[in-house]
Amino acid sequence: MSIKNILKKNNSNFTEAEKYNRMKKAVITLSAVVGVLAASLAFIVYTNYDYLVFKTMLTRGYIYQDSVSELIDDELEQDDSDVSTYFDDAVINIFLNRLYDVSGDRYTYLYLPYQYTNRVIDEEETGKSCEWIPFNQDTAYMKITNFSDESADFVKENSEELSKYSNIVIDLRGNGGGYVTSVKEIADMFLDKGETISSEKALIGAFSRENVSKNDAVFNFNKIIILQDGETASASEILIGALRDNLKNVTLLGTTTFGKGIGQTTIPLTKGFYLKATAFSWATPDGSEIQGKGIQPDYEFSLEKLNSILEEE
Repeated sequence: MSIKNILKKNNSNFTEAEKYNRMKKAVITLSAVVGVLAASLAFIVYTNYDYLVFKTMLTRGYIYQDSVSELIDDELEQDDSDVSTYFDDAVINIFLNRLYDVSGDRYTYLYLPYQYTNRVIDEEETGKSCEWIPFNQDTAYMKITNFSDESADFVKENSEELSKYSNIVIDLRGNGGGYVTSVKEIADMFLDKGETISSEKALIGAFSRENVSKNDAVFNFNKIIILQDGETASASEILIGALRDNLKNVTLLGTTTFGKGIGQTTIPLTKGFYLKATAFSWATPDGSEIQGKGIQPDYEFSLEKLNSILEEE
C-alpha cells in the first residue's frame, strides 16, 4: 500500500471518528435536555397534583356535568361553555370574587374577553379626548383625560406649542389614572434627568424600583397649576406628586384626591382572558404613601383664585 493511500485511509478514519464523537455529544446533550424537561414536568405535576385530580374529577368523572357547565357559564357570562376548556378560568373567577369579599381589593379580578376588548376601546377613546386651549395670553390650559399611549402622545405632539406659554394649567379632575409607563413619559417632560417620579414597593424585593426621569425637561414653565378633585386617582396622583415634590412652581387647586396608592399588573391568559392583580404600592418622591389618604390641595378651586395665582409676581 502506498503512503498516499495510507494517509487517505487515516484521514477517512479520523473523519468517521470525529463524526461519531459529535453525534455522541449531541445524543448526550439531547438526553440531558429531555431529562431536565421530564424532571420539570414531574415537578409541575407533583406540586399541582391536588388541583389536577380535582379538575379531572369535576370535568370527566363527576356525574352532574350539567351543573358544572351551568356554573361555568354563569361565572364567565357565556353560553354552552366546554367544561374542560373553560374550567380553569371559572375557578380563577370564583376565587377572585371570594378574595374580594375577604380583602376588599376591588382592583384584582379576571377580565372576560369582551370586557378587556371594551376596556381597550374605551381607554383609547378617552385618551384621544385630551385637549388644550389658550387660557390667556401667557397661560395654556391642558386637560389630560387619562394616562394611556394616546394621552402621552398628545402631550408630546403639542409640546412645541405649549412651550410658547409662560404658565400652564393642568386639569386632572375626573382622571382616574391609567398606565404607569404613560405617566412616566409625561412627567419626564417636566422634570430634569434623574429626578424621582415615584417609588414602587413590591412583595418580592427584586421587583421594587424607583422611577426616575430619563431625559432633561422639555417644559420650563414659570407656574404650573394643577386642578384636582375626588376622582383624581392613581397615575394622576403620581404626576401630581412628581411635579409637586420636585418643582417649586406647582400649585394644587381643588379638593383632596382619591387616594389610590397601589398599582396593578395585567397578565394575558389563554382564550382572551386577562388577570389583573394588585402587585405593588407606591409613594411620592418625598416618601409619602397616599393610599386611602389622597393628596390635599393648596387651595380650594375658584376662577378668582386661579386668576390671582397667575397674576402674582
